[in-house]
Amino acid sequence: MTTQEAIEKLNRVLSHERCGVNVFFVLHKQENYILKKADVQYVALEKIEKTIRVNVEKLKLELESEALTIMNLSTADERKDVIYTYDLDDTPTPIQLINEMDENIFNNEYFSVENNNVYNFNDDNLNEVDAWIASYGVGNDHIVIYRKTYPVNLLKQNNVFIFKDHSQFKAIGEEIFRIDGKIDFLKIQDEILIKDISILEKFNDFKDIVLRSATNSIQIIAELDIIEDISQLKNRMSSDLSFARKLIKVVANSLILSTIPKENIISFATTHPYLSKKLKISANNKFDLSKKIAQNHFIQLLDDAFLHSKLSNNEYVSPAKDKL
Repeated sequence: MTTQEAIEKLNRVLSHERCGVNVFFVLHKQENYILKKADVQYVALEKIEKTIRVNVEKLKLELESEALTIMNLSTADERKDVIYTYDLDDTPTPIQLINEMDENIFNNEYFSVENNNVYNFNDDNLNEVDAWIASYGVGNDHIVIYRKTYPVNLLKQNNVFIFKDHSQFKAIGEEIFRIDGKIDFLKIQDEILIKDISILEKFNDFKDIVLRSATNSIQIIAELDIIEDISQLKNRMSSDLSFARKLIKVVANSLILSTIPKENIISFATTHPYLSKKLKISANNKFDLSKKIAQNHFIQLLDDAFLHSKLSNNEYVSPAKDKL
């Protein structure tokens, strides 16, 4: 999804003076994440609608002003002000739950007491809520928002909270759950946009997805036969998710791997004024990646991050770049 397509979709949603809202809770029970519909009073839904609208408008403005850009997760680089389109092959838990809600939102029989997927105050507890999901819009002009919750979202009964009641203060006798309307993940049409990647990285099945993709990437790199010991990349990948994602990125987009002979790659590294000091070549004329710093530079090499300015005649490292 392009930035302009996202803006146009958000504009269609916001063009409605009042949007419908349906709220769902993601409950973390033991080792499972369960989606349950929340039965929210109309007055509360009106307030939730307003706070979601404020945050959707804010997101749209950030996209319009290019304060945020959209790029595929598989091509993620070191830029910070980015929303990622989820484009990996498999689907992790939070995205499965977003899709489950979106695909059944208009099915009155799916979310029911009989199916045990409506929040029940006798069986469920607010401290089990790991996230909330909301459908926001009118008919097909709708989006889905996923927001991670934290302990600060729940005001528990073991504290005393008072509020103004005419001329006195009155104590609140129940737990209070706070919905702030902010956006971590967003579904627009069939696309999942990830605003906060750190939340996705906490799910074990997402880690497994990344590691599987990174393992395939390492196999492609190994076929080039320019690394002395490929196991050094495998060992680091298994314990460093950020590094695993970089492996996915360079293989998905590297012109170096697909078009440059291995002799040229080694020649470039050994003659480059910077890389020649950072990357060692073994007696077998292969890269020695026994140190993490060498692994980092090798990934940058495959990413074509070492650039030369014809204007200033300077050398640069630029992991984040857009092709003209």
